[in-house]
Amino acid sequence: MSAEKQVEIEIREACLFLREEHPTLPSETIQFMLDASLAKLKNESRIKIYWFDAWDRDGKMSSIPIEALGVLSAEAIFKNKYPDLAYDKPF
Repeated sequence: MSAEKQVEIEIREACLFLREEHPTLPSETIQFMLDASLAKLKNESRIKIYWFDAWDRDGKMSSIPIEALGVLSAEAIFKNKYPDLAYDKPF
């Protein structure tokens, strides 16, 4: 699954959570938030591939691609996915 598709699923889940947990919020407001979020995702955000030069404790090096909306997101994903690897700043 692509990063953009994953973000879309999370947006939809967040709106569903709002509908279920906050019934006092007007349905029109939640729908507006959903539509605006999906439109922004489709029109303005560009998923990029960030490459990390990484190495393990034995010094074995590799380049690892991470799909993300920005460099900070890419670093967070990398740290979560590969906690035992050291890396240089992504490019």
